[in-house]
Amino acid sequence: MLRYLSDLRAKLLLAAVVALFGLAIVACGDNHNASPTPTASPTATLTPTVSAEALSERGPFAVGVITLNLVDESRPTDTNGSYPGADSRTLVTEVWYPAEGAPSRQEIRNAPLDRSAAPYPLIVYSHGILGSRRYSITYTTHLASHGYVVVSADYPLTNLNAPGGPRWSDVLNQPADVSFLIDSVLGLSRQAGHQLEGAINEEAIGLTGHSLGGLTTELATFGPLRDPRVKAALPIAGPACLVGADTYDTPAVPMLVTGGSNDGVVAWPSVRAAYDMAPPPKYLLALLGGNHLRFADLDVEDSFLPNLQTLPGFMDENRRIVAATEADLASCVATAPADLPTGPPLTIDRQHELMNLFATAFFDHYLKGDQGAAYVLTPEFAAGVPDVRLEVDLGAD
Repeated sequence: MLRYLSDLRAKLLLAAVVALFGLAIVACGDNHNASPTPTASPTATLTPTVSAEALSERGPFAVGVITLNLVDESRPTDTNGSYPGADSRTLVTEVWYPAEGAPSRQEIRNAPLDRSAAPYPLIVYSHGILGSRRYSITYTTHLASHGYVVVSADYPLTNLNAPGGPRWSDVLNQPADVSFLIDSVLGLSRQAGHQLEGAINEEAIGLTGHSLGGLTTELATFGPLRDPRVKAALPIAGPACLVGADTYDTPAVPMLVTGGSNDGVVAWPSVRAAYDMAPPPKYLLALLGGNHLRFADLDVEDSFLPNLQTLPGFMDENRRIVAATEADLASCVATAPADLPTGPPLTIDRQHELMNLFATAFFDHYLKGDQGAAYVLTPEFAAGVPDVRLEVDLGAD
């Protein structure tokens, strides 16, 4: 698990994350929840094909990883402060995949692909502002261990080492980066003799991402920047207030919107805005006591961060985004509704356990066609799981 706080650049990362949306800090206490294994009875109409314990724990596959240096020659990288820009966009990319060998919690670099259950669904993970492709490896490797090829890249102008400094309005270029990543790894899956030959099911593509990566996920799934190949989307703590309602006037894609009730970076109304605006089928998962940073591999309270909403250029960056998405910037300034309990902060292990449980069930259902996994995605199941609240809208029967 990553521990960025020992590094000065990481402290800058933490300060800059809250500056992205400048929302009020939610006070967090010092108590920590216990981490019981989620248990509940499924509804009578759904027959579980796998237990909740198995979904929340490491999967049956070893996890291999390779690093790719992918260059999109068709699009430029914009000028950014002292950085003059470039004629292309370079994405250093990590690919995790089911690998041969005994299951473990350690990734195995360049391990052979386990072809026993190939082809596998593809999931693209998008990092947050000043993040990196390895920002959430607890989550990405968990998905790979459950039979997914997971791709994550350092986005050119929003990653930790972005030239000229982080520029969050470059999120508008990231949906096309997502499409380029999909194109690139599908090409490798079609390439005879490549390590990933035959690895990917091209009809089963999903997106997920944290914070600014959650916004990337929403923009790449709906609206004019969408990739029509996407079959399921899972934005995590994304600032959906920066997306206009008209963006969702596109073909419906199943979406699980996730956030924490104690999030001090992106307020709950902004997170749930995606659920409120999107067409069904859709799910809204609140982790009661979950904060913003523990969705990634950052074990700190959001209240550690200063509120930097007055950072120079902050409002201009947001105005660039809403000008493209036709959102109402004023809607980003909101407080959590009284009917969403905050609760004592979750431990990072508990927050990851719950995220892994619901994310794996969601993708298993919509990308693998596992009808039994849908039992986890019901209010009846969630009512028996401590620390969560789930809303569901599947549309008309």
